[in-house]
Amino acid sequence: MPVFQRRGFWLSSLCLFMLGTVTYYFLNKEKGEVSNVRVGISLTPISSPFLIAEKLKLFEKYALDVRLFPCVTGKACTQLMLDGDVGYASASESVVMFQSHARDDLALLVSFVESDNDLKLLTLSPNNIDAVNGLGGKRVGIVKGSASEFYFDSVLLANDLKELLVSKIYMEPHELVPALLSYRVDAISAWEPMGYQANLLSAAEVKNLGTRGIYQLSFNLLSTRPYLEFANNEPQRLLMALKEAIDWINDNPEQAQTIVAKRLDISVSEVDWLWGDYVFRLSLGNSLLSNLQFQARWASENGLVSGATPDFRDVFFSQPFEQAASMR
Repeated sequence: MPVFQRRGFWLSSLCLFMLGTVTYYFLNKEKGEVSNVRVGISLTPISSPFLIAEKLKLFEKYALDVRLFPCVTGKACTQLMLDGDVGYASASESVVMFQSHARDDLALLVSFVESDNDLKLLTLSPNNIDAVNGLGGKRVGIVKGSASEFYFDSVLLANDLKELLVSKIYMEPHELVPALLSYRVDAISAWEPMGYQANLLSAAEVKNLGTRGIYQLSFNLLSTRPYLEFANNEPQRLLMALKEAIDWINDNPEQAQTIVAKRLDISVSEVDWLWGDYVFRLSLGNSLLSNLQFQARWASENGLVSGATPDFRDVFFSQPFEQAASMR
């Protein structure tokens, strides 16, 4: 090989080496040290982006050592976070609304899934209730001050039945389906997978009196501002891992369902029952803001909260989402 060709070869090699070194340096500078992250999540298919990111080792890709802490409800997950047991929690916008009335340090990072059919108003055929107006004088099982109660009131409002005399029987979430199946209540306002469980366990036909689209449920990633103050770019990396997981879910829905079913130790048929109602995507926009404002008015009118309504724009902590969304 002529001398000038050898020199060109070595110069090219040197340039490639330097480019790789610089790229490696900036990537690792961006990632920083491995962050130990604790997230409280509801162990249901609604948390699929976290479960898929865990399975595909996407957290590790962004230098995150993530531990998922199971919670029964979004409210319970949020309490874990507020108690300092986890740094992040997943919860519905209803939890965000109530907690924002109680404290001013909550931070909503992103919404990662939406559904317009997660809440249902269920009854059994032997109750002979064929429409919402048939609930007059009946007993309805409800989780107080939650999406369950908001949805029920929204169904009454949509059917021009706001003044309908109904006995609200307040219960814990795990009590709703047994109460319905034992006829201790005539109907329940419940979120999934309680609808699936009722259909699976009931000998009688389960009827949904609700209306799809009345309520747009979102599940969101929350933290606190004091925690985020010292988190550097950790939340951005967490959102980037979730974004990759969601892209993979949308490209591989059947494989995703199988992974989620195995991780949760439930049947694929249960996951499939819910899957078509979920829209997995990262978002943080006006529809979520409007939903929070509408629920705040409802809570105030029903005496469930006191004081001035928070400015929910101050609850949005948008910088990590904006940075993650800009990465391709």
